[in-house]
Amino acid sequence: MNAIAKDVQAAARPPSLELLNEVQQFYYREARLKDRQDYRAWMDLLTDDIHYWMPARVQRFRRDERAPCVFESAYYNDDRHDIDRRLKRLETGTCWSEDPRTRTAHLVHNVEVEHTENPDEYRVYSISVVYRNMNEDEEHTLYCHREDLLRRVDGQLRIARRLLTVQQNIFLSKSLNVFP
Repeated sequence: MNAIAKDVQAAARPPSLELLNEVQQFYYREARLKDRQDYRAWMDLLTDDIHYWMPARVQRFRRDERAPCVFESAYYNDDRHDIDRRLKRLETGTCWSEDPRTRTAHLVHNVEVEHTENPDEYRVYSISVVYRNMNEDEEHTLYCHREDLLRRVDGQLRIARRLLTVQQNIFLSKSLNVFP
């Protein structure tokens, strides 16, 4: 049996209600940590080999079905070291776009869990909405489809891969100091 057939077979097994609840609670906790800007605690939810990827949106005709490529333009194409570097920049206190700090509300919707061939990994699809309020009167909303690979590490769920497909072609915001 080839890898695609095994993935199809694993995905055909519905997740238990316990697993679905565990994944949803994991995402709610992740959203709360990001809203509190407790990014170091949020990093604990990531695996050491994390790939956090948000390719730039490219407007294409329907017949052009090319998938995004990691070598093309991206808002995020980060590993753990890159994310740590972003956080250190925020922690310096000299990040002008975060003084005063951005207020956010992270919402996670339409959570769908699939088994994979690896019993310790799950493919999870969801929609992320991030509402941002900056300064006194700037408001922005970011909509993303997310495709995650969650992995159990020492019994706990961790994010190993995140692909964010942003729905906006052009950001009207001056900065992107949030993690959808």
